[in-house]
Amino acid sequence: MLGVYSVDNRAKWKLLMYISIGIMLSGCSMAKSPGELIESPQLHDGQNLKVKETLKQLLPSGIEYMTPEQAAIKRSIIIEDIHGDGKQEAFILYRNMKENQQVHLLVLQQKNQKWTKISDIETDYNNIHYFGLHDLDDDGVMEVTMGLGTSDFENEKQLIIYQWDKAGLKKLMKRSYHLLDIADYDGDKKIDVLLVDGKRRTSFTAELFRYENGALKSRSAVDLEAYSFHENMVSGTLNDGNKALFIDSTIGVHSMLTEIIAYDHGELVKVGEKNGGPQIKKYPLYSKDINEDGVTEVGEMYIPQGWEDALYEDIPFIEFYSTYSIDGTSKKITERFIDRVRRFYIEIPSEWHGRVTVKKVKNGIQLLSVSNQKPVFEVKWVKKGSSESSKAVLKETKDTIFYSDRKENETFPFNQFHLLENEF
Repeated sequence: MLGVYSVDNRAKWKLLMYISIGIMLSGCSMAKSPGELIESPQLHDGQNLKVKETLKQLLPSGIEYMTPEQAAIKRSIIIEDIHGDGKQEAFILYRNMKENQQVHLLVLQQKNQKWTKISDIETDYNNIHYFGLHDLDDDGVMEVTMGLGTSDFENEKQLIIYQWDKAGLKKLMKRSYHLLDIADYDGDKKIDVLLVDGKRRTSFTAELFRYENGALKSRSAVDLEAYSFHENMVSGTLNDGNKALFIDSTIGVHSMLTEIIAYDHGELVKVGEKNGGPQIKKYPLYSKDINEDGVTEVGEMYIPQGWEDALYEDIPFIEFYSTYSIDGTSKKITERFIDRVRRFYIEIPSEWHGRVTVKKVKNGIQLLSVSNQKPVFEVKWVKKGSSESSKAVLKETKDTIFYSDRKENETFPFNQFHLLENEF
């Protein structure tokens, strides 16, 4: 799809694309399976080592520690002082592989320098999607929130909220959801609960709640695209600092739509909806903080000049990432030509944004100036050990040398060439 490749590689690429399409049509997300997410607890300091010794005594053989699918840091043991009284609690997520493999939440409390078991809750679910400790009702005590499911392929999950009492954890409420984010969306320094729920081909709704008196009270809601498979979700930030939820969804066979949900003037809104917002992209491209500045960018793409009538699989799309503000205005952050087959990208300098097109050459590509069709950047590739000479080596891998036969352009230098490595 992207870049230059042989007929054999093109066939392989098509095969991979069809496999990916099959996965999308099945409704499976990009998330890892519970087995892939299971890891031993990372225990380093003295406090954690005491927890580890306690777990050896409390837990039977054959258990596996679990980490939530939706977690920035993969941890199966969470230690926190949820009361603010100087005494810590430990929350351990695991399942017993010798029994029914259902998710357990073991709770320990620190007493007299020792860890004491408070409760061991066995849920009715095999997968854990979310775990969080939040003071949802702003009373100084954290609630325990869990998002649970029965399989990797289900859309509907269950949000369960527990509250601490003298006997341990008490379940206060349970409700279904599809996507979940817990954060301060209205900027009042209090935690909100944002849930996406619904049924594909019928309706999807994003709804913002405030947790009060053991229940979720709706504040505002907005409709989402009903004919979408939600592939990727990012809890991020807009260019103006507003909190937002970025939802990347496949539409049809291979296209993708990004919907941005935020809170504006007392209601939940889809950012940019009135002026078109992020457009449907030709293939999946996920939202991310691509330059690691704390602001989330939305991936988009365009067809280079001269390729408008080409077959879809032949088009060398140019990708770009933009930030959005609450009023829907966007700002382009970066523009790139990417070859995912050979795993490299060329970052296009800002003065060349929208001003280059792509030309395929033997064992390489050139970026041409749209105004005069002259090359402003070139990359070629050759297997290591080849006798073919080159003027400038750009990068090397264990098998390939990337080079250029052209002189370096002052406004488009060679250091704009990068290997993909693990970035994409």
